[in-house]
Amino acid sequence: MKVLVDWVRALAVVVVFVITSLSVGFTFADEVVYMKAGLGQLSGTPPALTSNPEHPPLAKYLIGLAPRWAPFIAGVVTVFLTGWLGRLLGRPFWLVSLSLATDIIFARTSSFAMLDVFVALFSVSAVISYLLGRRWLSGVLWGAALASKFTAAFPLAGFVFYVLLRDRKSLAPITIGAAVAFLAAHAVDLAHGLFLYHLQFYWWLVSFHSHKNPLTGWLTFLMGAPWYVYYTKFLYNGTDTVTALSNPGVYKVLEYEIQVSIAPWLGHVAWRAVPVELIRKPSLGLDALLVASSVLISQSGWFYWYFAAVAPFFHLYTRRIYVAIQLIFIALLYLGMPPILTWPLGPFKTG
Repeated sequence: MKVLVDWVRALAVVVVFVITSLSVGFTFADEVVYMKAGLGQLSGTPPALTSNPEHPPLAKYLIGLAPRWAPFIAGVVTVFLTGWLGRLLGRPFWLVSLSLATDIIFARTSSFAMLDVFVALFSVSAVISYLLGRRWLSGVLWGAALASKFTAAFPLAGFVFYVLLRDRKSLAPITIGAAVAFLAAHAVDLAHGLFLYHLQFYWWLVSFHSHKNPLTGWLTFLMGAPWYVYYTKFLYNGTDTVTALSNPGVYKVLEYEIQVSIAPWLGHVAWRAVPVELIRKPSLGLDALLVASSVLISQSGWFYWYFAAVAPFFHLYTRRIYVAIQLIFIALLYLGMPPILTWPLGPFKTG
């Protein structure tokens, strides 16, 4: 009977995940670039010479194999792995899984050929492997996360800090495993003598983002509207409503505005942008450090889908009331919830 109940719960979580991914209308312009790069890599083109050399190659190999199914499957697997991680850390498996399944940013990102969901998959797997005593495997999986996108460096920073504090003997196998996996993902570049050339693109990417003003991101955090507004002009302006039935907004990376309203604030609270527990009970525990080190990337003034890469760690702190709020918010989006108390901030220049 328990097995049947678990299967029913698992199916329900997947259904909720699919419904959540369709609850908003925003799209991603970058996925076309990643699909082209992934197909090029699979055809034998060195990643350093493809159309997207500024990002590591591993996630793009997977996207090239199945542009739609690979990220979706990665998202579903991550939902259940996050539940497993929650159980290892003393949280309810199904509550944590359901909480991530109702995370609008994570679920929606998983329906596109984006890199971030693979970071989440490998990062969560790496932490689970560590907790199960598989240090080498943990390192390999962290290397795979970094080889998918460098946003993995943020939760990795909290993880490494924890290892330095509590388990220094594990640092060597984790570091070696990560280095081997990262280099293996660049095997084609290494074979063609292009690895250092590829690293130059990575440095360009860091330089490109370094001039961004993080205060704009923190402003959206403090006002409670980081939810779908980054680099879009304009998603939620009183005429084009972000719902399952519309696809509003024009993607524009040179300028964006922020609309503050009750609606995105509710969504922001629902998916636990900063768990209250971290403020009430500061901790150097593994879960707390993973979340704390992920805060910058999830609330920086960059792209909103970056949150998908670190979302699983935030949901370790979930509660039933937060999942209920998320479900209500998703239902309201399907019903075409109108903007409430909406006013603009900006525009803010990005380049």
